[in-house]
Amino acid sequence: EMLKLIGSPSCMLQIACLAYIVRVLGYSIVPTSHPYWVLLLEPLHGITIAFATTSSVAVADSWMTPSMKGYEASGQGLVSMVRGLGQFVGFCIAGYLEGRTLYRVLAVIVTFGALLLGMGNYISISRTKARTNYVSL
Repeated sequence: EMLKLIGSPSCMLQIACLAYIVRVLGYSIVPTSHPYWVLLLEPLHGITIAFATTSSVAVADSWMTPSMKGYEASGQGLVSMVRGLGQFVGFCIAGYLEGRTLYRVLAVIVTFGALLLGMGNYISISRTKARTNYVSL
């Protein structure tokens, strides 16, 4: 239902990125004297996970063309592999950075990725519109 409401998996993934960025930046500024303020940011974790998972499954499904019938699980396996690689890189970075700094660095990385996704989506939409506006004689 949410995917139909939002319209595209890439837009849904950008919302997930925004929720993640706000959440981790919020973690990095929560005063140590009031750690319970983190609870105000926790609902964003649900949005992040739900939207990122739903959009990545939808993208993997769209990559599976009719000629690949029966290989849908391979597409989902690819999604899991990429997600696992992201977790591995995150764990490696976490070994070198302290908590608040780590959250800020991860927010910058996700911001960069979201900007790349947005630019790619814009280019894709522009090319699609240019092809549909093409008039042949």
